[in-house]
Amino acid sequence: MGAKDKNYLLEKIVEIIRTEQKGKVLDLGCGDGDYSVRLQELGFDVIAGDMDVKRFKHADKIDFRVCDLTQRLPFEDGSFDHILLAEVIEHLRNPYDVMKELSRVLKKGGKLIVSTPNILNLKSRVRFLIEGCWEFFRETPLEHSLNPKEVIWNVHLIPWRYHELEYLLKCSGLLVEGIHTSIYEGKGYSFLVPAIKFQLQSKQNRALRSGGMDQSRINKILLSKEVLFGRHLILKTRKD
Repeated sequence: MGAKDKNYLLEKIVEIIRTEQKGKVLDLGCGDGDYSVRLQELGFDVIAGDMDVKRFKHADKIDFRVCDLTQRLPFEDGSFDHILLAEVIEHLRNPYDVMKELSRVLKKGGKLIVSTPNILNLKSRVRFLIEGCWEFFRETPLEHSLNPKEVIWNVHLIPWRYHELEYLLKCSGLLVEGIHTSIYEGKGYSFLVPAIKFQLQSKQNRALRSGGMDQSRINKILLSKEVLFGRHLILKTRKD
């Protein structure tokens, strides 16, 4: 497999989850099922869930369940030790409802791994400055959804910053344990980092002078190499 064909997101997710205690995993929004197969090869008991059964390629190996994310998931409370939600959350029209459902079917202390395009990397920020759209969010949802070759759940609807995604998870009882990415890119934009550091520090100083919120925690995250240069934002979370 060449570098262009390598699925860096899949490989990073495998790296993250392989050290976890083996148990029952829900691969939600599983697509063709390649992630499910890799998780099963690691020794996890995998159930794959998606709306499109025709796209799933591994029915001979993996237990597949039809899961409509606009409805209650067909699982009992606390059914899973781990849940994978890879490149799904940006497609959802009801993300808070979905995340509450994931928290419901996840065991206490269970882990959710969620990934989404990282719109805050420097490459994406420069694209927004020039085009007015983030990386991976260049096509307008309405026209994209009207394409007869597409299906509505393939449309990217919500570009998630780390800030709002962390809040969404916290509202569902999920605490961020680790911030990761798939591959680093955009190193040619490193000259912008000093300006970003200056802006964040200035904002912090103004807030503290006026009795506002201490933003040192979030600023540290925003200046991490995962956020500044990572193609994907991958969060490992734990149900509180």
